[in-house]
Amino acid sequence: MTTQPLPTDVVEARLNHLIDRARRGALLPEEADRFTTELRDLVRRLENEEDDTRHLLTQRQEMAAERYAWQERGDRAEARVRELEAEVSRLTAGQCTHALAVCEQHHAVPVAGCPYPRCLAATATGRAPTA
Repeated sequence: MTTQPLPTDVVEARLNHLIDRARRGALLPEEADRFTTELRDLVRRLENEEDDTRHLLTQRQEMAAERYAWQERGDRAEARVRELEAEVSRLTAGQCTHALAVCEQHHAVPVAGCPYPRCLAATATGRAPTA
């Protein structure tokens, strides 16, 4: 069976009591032993808290680096999507210069740069072109 450590404020109160007794020269041998034990326990707790704090800080730094890496990947992916969308628009508009039939067949929505009146009118009004 493991005993739970006493709360820090209780240990601190006990240590203050023992320190007071030691200053007055009234510290009994069993109190001195208890003082040593509680002081060691307190030091151990502080060391554990320092270790935990270092571990949490390291984890936080790793998470921040990972979040930054994901954000960078997302930014690159969004930039690539914009590039591809611009390329599709350019190529689609370029097809229209070769054949009006292509414009009429392939545009469900207006395409910026299409030179034919159907897309120009739809682009101006913001509506889908009609046949």
